[in-house]
Amino acid sequence: MIKRIKIIMGIVTIIVVVAIAVRMYTSGQYAMYIPSKHTTFRAEVTDYMTMLDTLDRLTIRKVSNHEPYNEDDEVTITDSKEIRDMLKLLKDVELKRVREFDISERDPYYYEWRLTINKEGRFTDGFGLTFYNEKSISIYSEAKTRDKFEDYEITNEFNLNEMERLFEKLKEEQT
Repeated sequence: MIKRIKIIMGIVTIIVVVAIAVRMYTSGQYAMYIPSKHTTFRAEVTDYMTMLDTLDRLTIRKVSNHEPYNEDDEVTITDSKEIRDMLKLLKDVELKRVREFDISERDPYYYEWRLTINKEGRFTDGFGLTFYNEKSISIYSEAKTRDKFEDYEITNEFNLNEMERLFEKLKEEQT
């Protein structure tokens, strides 16, 4: 009889511990200890900013797979309002962390963004974003101490043609 009670108590204890662990994992309460593969652009880039930080510079470069560097295909934005407008294109982008993505789906050209943030007037921080196609992005973050470079799959709708249209518009304005 005592042996049965001990076995039942052991099983109940295991079930309770597993139930609590599942609840904590699904609530996201301990997301820093159990990292999720799903994230957003906002969580990876703009959530690192505080109210005292300012957007310093955004350099957008259109890179061809055949011709690696062409100075004519680079635009620099220094107005923080314009930079915010460009970042609004990406605010609702949902991401899934992947080890690597299929390079065969790469477009004939891709976009590189270099975002520089002035951190409270003391130092600058930066992000490097590489948009390979409508489903693949790489993010480099100077703020992170490890895993500075991560590859992501875009899981919702993202229009690369809109980025190209804005890039061409900015390029015309700067000439």
